[in-house]
Amino acid sequence: MKTKKVLWGAGSILIIGLAAAAVWWLRRPQVITFSDDSKVTLLGADYGKLHVPPTVKAPAAFTNRALLQRGGVSFATADDMLVVWIRQEYDSGQWHNFQYYLYDKSGTVCVGSSGMNYDIRTHPNNRIVGIEFSAFPRRQGKFLVGIQENGNGGQEMSGQKFVISNPARGPFTKWTAESLPGTKDDDDLSVTLTRLVFGADTTYNRNQDNADDPVNKGVQATFNVSRNGKPVTNWKPVSIVTSDATGNHINGSANNQWQGKDDVATYQWGLWPDEPAWKIKFEFSQQTDFAANELWTVQNIPVQQGRRQDFYNYARNSQTNAVVAETYLNGIHLKIFPAKQFTDVGPNSQPQGVLVIQSEPTLLDGMRMTIVKLTDDQGNDIGYWSGGWNGSGTSTLYQFSLRDVAGATNLNLTIALHKSRFVEFTAKPEKAAAAQ
Repeated sequence: MKTKKVLWGAGSILIIGLAAAAVWWLRRPQVITFSDDSKVTLLGADYGKLHVPPTVKAPAAFTNRALLQRGGVSFATADDMLVVWIRQEYDSGQWHNFQYYLYDKSGTVCVGSSGMNYDIRTHPNNRIVGIEFSAFPRRQGKFLVGIQENGNGGQEMSGQKFVISNPARGPFTKWTAESLPGTKDDDDLSVTLTRLVFGADTTYNRNQDNADDPVNKGVQATFNVSRNGKPVTNWKPVSIVTSDATGNHINGSANNQWQGKDDVATYQWGLWPDEPAWKIKFEFSQQTDFAANELWTVQNIPVQQGRRQDFYNYARNSQTNAVVAETYLNGIHLKIFPAKQFTDVGPNSQPQGVLVIQSEPTLLDGMRMTIVKLTDDQGNDIGYWSGGWNGSGTSTLYQFSLRDVAGATNLNLTIALHKSRFVEFTAKPEKAAAAQ
């Protein structure tokens, strides 16, 4: 009898030990290690407006985003947001950057992150980050997060993915899709959406080892566009917001190709196609043939030499800089400042200079500023791209990065200030034939 008790006791200990090991195995940290030994560890995920790292106690009554960021502990978002908390560790002697992508559990479609916040108290090469996602498959119990490492050693997409338990799963309503083709109007512009496809090939190649990875895929929308009843090809979608009935919303920008009378726009990111319908809001912007009352031409804008590192002070102190020309266009007060040619960049570095235009007040949503023509004093075209903007509600500085202004003394500029058109469709995407 005594022997049986000993055996039962030993068996109980073994069972408890096995159960404990099983619990540890299920709860063990998820870690992804890259070929250069840098690694990322999943700490947890939360959903809401206040986001606190799982290893840090939440501060009392913190609601101000700026205070939260300065505290380096937590942060707030204006809207409810999914935040995935991750620890990043890597060699401090090398530059590193990590990109995060969220997939549905079957790996059909993914979206990119919409923001990142750092816990500033941690060491630069061993830090906690909060990755924001404005969209995730909310009807699913679990989903996946894949990581791409960019560093001095090159680019690498993780072979494994983190498994995240959905912190915001719940019942949601369902939208009803409209039939295609469908036509929507805004003012004098009429847009017909003839086809919407997910899983379409794009020009992006983020995962070079797997062409079929959804991170390389996008959404393709095919349009017919007319203005005042006549087909036009000088309007294209410049921004796209996709939303669904579960509360997801995500922004994208399109790569346009004209195929006859059809405008084929391919963009990232879309949402999960198992939803009955998406709402897709397109901002269409005119590209050429602007009206005379939308145009402003300025001749002989001086090109001044200066260091690139000084430009940011120049931009911040624009109120004290000389104004080359100013006017009112479509109710907006515009000012142009002298262009800058950087003296501290190499001949193959970009940009080579910058042009700054100020608007008072800030351009409202739906108003766009477009450079129609930019040449030097010899009539040569100057290459450029939008370098961003900064400002407040009262005024904004729009910066255009210049590709090559070597030897130029003056610039000639024509800009257009024009209004966009907005159309929204409720549609069900179909699967791209190439992805079947």
